Amino acid sequence: MRIFSLAAIAATIPLIIAAPLPAETLGDPRVGFTAERVLVFDGRSYIGRMWNNPGEQRHEQALPSLDPVFILRAGSSIADVLLTRLHTAVEFDLPKVLTVLGQPNLLGKAVGQDNVNGITTTKYEVDKVIPEGRLTGALWLSRDGIPMRCEGSYTNRKGKISTVHWELRNVHIGVQNADLFEVPPGYTKLPAEAASILLGLRLAPHSKH
Repeated sequence: MRIFSLAAIAATIPLIIAAPLPAETLGDPRVGFTAERVLVFDGRSYIGRMWNNPGEQRHEQALPSLDPVFILRAGSSIADVLLTRLHTAVEFDLPKVLTVLGQPNLLGKAVGQDNVNGITTTKYEVDKVIPEGRLTGALWLSRDGIPMRCEGSYTNRKGKISTVHWELRNVHIGVQNADLFEVPPGYTKLPAEAASILLGLRLAPHSKH
């Protein structure tokens, strides 16, 4: 199972603002939890909240014109974005580069232990060349696989470098309500063309349901 975190939100922010880049979560959290998520993407800071049950995640982000909610599921390349102000849900494909972020062989050697916001973690090196470019940096995982911190960069094939700092604060461990990871009753789905224009998303060609 893979659920990603590093580019997870680093991808969701530009996605809503303009670029098609959503995500999953580095590591494989084996417990339910909720936390405040701090992201610095190319120097811009974003604070949101996430919920996790093994195999599924929910990310919320407040933005000027939208309050998008991303629902991600392990083993699926299709995710849901909820546009809460519009009571609308849209399916989209996760970019292939992000599926690499959930692969077990992404992590390098362990280089020590650190306390990150009250939780003991193991720090791992990340340095991997993929068809889309190169990923470098470090990831701090708790013993339950919670990605507490990430410092890294992604260099694409054209040489463009994007930097990411990811950190979780105020982590509360416990099973989360299953309804958080479902599209709420009464939500409608935008036609693919309308959603594509509104969000700049690469939409799923067909439903996963």
